[in-house]
Amino acid sequence: MLRDKIATRLQEIQQKGGLWREAEVLGVDVEARTVELSFSSEVEVERWFGIEVLGHDRGEYDFARLNDSAPILWNHDLDDMRGVVEPGSARVDVDRKGRLLARYAKDEAGEQMLQRINDRIVTKVSVGYRVKGMKLVEERNDVDVYRINAWEPFEVSMVSVPADITVGVGRSLVARGEGPWTDPGLRSEEMPPEDAAPSSGNTAPVAADTGTRARNIMIEKVTRDAKGNLVRAHVDENGAIVEVLEVIEPATDEVRQGQQRGQEAERTRMRSITELGRQYGQTELALQAIADGNTAEEFQRMLLQKVTERSGQPLGEQMRDAEIGLSNQEVRQFSFIRAIRALLPNATADDRKAAAFELECSRAAEQKYTKRAKGILVPADVLNRAFSTTNPDAGPGSNIVAQQLLASSFIELLRNRAWVMRRATTLGGLVGNIDIPRQKGAAQAYWVGEGGAPNSSEPALDQVSFTPKSLAAFTDITRRLMLQSTPDAELIVRADLLQVMALQIDRAAIYGNGSTNQPKGVTLQTGINAVPFAAAGKPTFEELVEMETKIALGNADVESMAYAFNAGIRGYAKTALKFPGTAASGTIWEQGNTVNGYATSVSNQIEPGDVLFGNWADLIIAMWGGLDLTVDPYSLSTSGGTRIVVFQDVDFNIRHPESFCYGTAAAAH
Repeated sequence: MLRDKIATRLQEIQQKGGLWREAEVLGVDVEARTVELSFSSEVEVERWFGIEVLGHDRGEYDFARLNDSAPILWNHDLDDMRGVVEPGSARVDVDRKGRLLARYAKDEAGEQMLQRINDRIVTKVSVGYRVKGMKLVEERNDVDVYRINAWEPFEVSMVSVPADITVGVGRSLVARGEGPWTDPGLRSEEMPPEDAAPSSGNTAPVAADTGTRARNIMIEKVTRDAKGNLVRAHVDENGAIVEVLEVIEPATDEVRQGQQRGQEAERTRMRSITELGRQYGQTELALQAIADGNTAEEFQRMLLQKVTERSGQPLGEQMRDAEIGLSNQEVRQFSFIRAIRALLPNATADDRKAAAFELECSRAAEQKYTKRAKGILVPADVLNRAFSTTNPDAGPGSNIVAQQLLASSFIELLRNRAWVMRRATTLGGLVGNIDIPRQKGAAQAYWVGEGGAPNSSEPALDQVSFTPKSLAAFTDITRRLMLQSTPDAELIVRADLLQVMALQIDRAAIYGNGSTNQPKGVTLQTGINAVPFAAAGKPTFEELVEMETKIALGNADVESMAYAFNAGIRGYAKTALKFPGTAASGTIWEQGNTVNGYATSVSNQIEPGDVLFGNWADLIIAMWGGLDLTVDPYSLSTSGGTRIVVFQDVDFNIRHPESFCYGTAAAAH
């Protein structure tokens, strides 16, 4: 059977390991230390199993490993790392070619390789990939033509002896088992006969004077190579080894061990910085820190400054790194209602076909966020950008839908509806658990005499940790609304979801218990200030001033502090005098909706009688990419309605507990 034939062929390919193709160097930017490579296309390539066509449709390729700072190696040697793939740079362009940006380290090895590429001494690049799925598309002159519809690049190497550039198979010395390639579980593919006729047209031109230029710039020098051996070698004008002429003294065990420790420490440094940069969407900063030789601790301090700057940006802008690459037109095509219909148990083939785009986006989002959706994962692109329609007045429901919904993104509207998100610092587009560096103490100043030096002092740092916790919210829609396909129906569904999510976020940010899968809210954070009220629900002006004073005594008062309470406290404050019996003192609630000059937020998610005051910018709300959308068709089965359930990963924490004060009735303390 055809299916068995394809399965057998796929198993044979996987058993033989990875396939290789030669990449093309498109350009070198010495100042930025980057090299752009074109590493894949849909051009047919002859393989031992037939003709191979690498699929470049969305969902056919997996660049997650490349985009996670994959190493750039020399001759496939895992211990000889020269740089990294710049995170997020691996992509498929409109010409259906895969491209990436390689960034080279500032150490001797990275500098040497960059110069060799720029001087066209090294011109060959080998990219290895795993085949995970394939289909037979035709038989041409007794030769099978396969489309590889699931593949994953796993390594990029600059090589001295490349894969066969005429047919693209892995025929380098490494592929024949003569090199240092040691990735466990991977073996090179079986070689075709040496007299196999090569395809033409893929040979990259090489400058004729390459060897002459190399000889002109090389000098002979005694130095140590990357493995610690004392060698006589040709080096370039930067002192980088180009050719080893003689090993004078092999490295001793002590030297080799020291070299290995140094290499391991360097890999650990690069790994730590890269991971931190990826978590916070600061890959460019991470690459710069790696190139400049910064330690992981130094990079944490750099991140602290960046996080402060980032908090001032709109949440949608912060979440750009979590996008899967949809165009504005594709974002406008995405429909919550089509997605919901496709999730129903009685969904027809036509329903699923109509939602093919939404399902494809969900699969891409799962890959991007490394999480499996319960239903359909709505990507950050859709949440970040405005939902608009060319006919906003169409349909009978348009008069009940706020015009704002047509011009704002889902994520910004959520921020506007949840009062705590308007006040707090929001970090969006996150991936995995994160730790934000926090300064605990200040650097010290000293009086010194002439010629004296102050003691070395750096501010103490610790970390504020965040772990994704799933916020679940639901809204019910009627059978008739489900049948609608107008923009108004889409807007009503989104508006309902926004409302229930905003209420849940407001509640959890204040009272979350920190257990039972909930984040920990402000009132349960260790170390915050507290003021007991003598009368429940009736704080005096003196008690409110005491709340302000406690924060000021902790050196945490700032002008942007604000009060938060429910409508009951607001009603009381509008009639209660600051100083009873003295009408001239005015009421606690002031003109301009302030209390003692400070801004206020009113939410009935706050318990009756409770008052919170503080610097809300020190409350951090972390949000991870993607909104998980699923349906519960059974709760409303008798009426034909549908319950929509959404899951959003969120967590809360505070930078400085002394920035907050919690006031409530004395019995509650």
